[in-house]
Amino acid sequence: MKDRTKLFAIILVIVTILVVVLTYIFSNNDKKDENRINIVTNYSNFYTVNSCLYRTITYISNKDSKNLLLLINPSYAKKNNINESNVVSLFNDIPANSSFASKKMYYEEISKNIIKYYVYGVVIEDNLYEDFEVRDKVSYPMYFIVYINRDKGIFSIEPYSGELFINGDKNEE
Repeated sequence: MKDRTKLFAIILVIVTILVVVLTYIFSNNDKKDENRINIVTNYSNFYTVNSCLYRTITYISNKDSKNLLLLINPSYAKKNNINESNVVSLFNDIPANSSFASKKMYYEEISKNIIKYYVYGVVIEDNLYEDFEVRDKVSYPMYFIVYINRDKGIFSIEPYSGELFINGDKNEE
């Protein structure tokens, strides 16, 4: 009788340990999935982020450092000592007659309210003659990170190296 009780206790302890370990493993997998980077397939989100970048490109091309500094992610600005005198230098020089077209973007949920978007797009530069005829269009890639706070309805940006698109598994080039 004592042997059966010991065997039952040992089996109960083993099952309990097994349940705890499996619960821990599955809960960690769920947390990893929450922070996965996914492609943006919702057109509304895609064009919302694109319009944020339209404003950004306008400020860059006009060298409007005061308004551009307001768009820079505050933690990025603090970490990199970004101020009104050096904020424009973070980005490539963009002529005033240029536009930006997002080509591909991915998102990552940072928290319940904040979404981080990785954006690949092209700046399209129209070179005009004096009589306003388009000579040719020059385009070059640009990459951004856009943070959108859903609760507050605000966004901020960071320059981005494009490593997710260039070197990563989501290669564009």
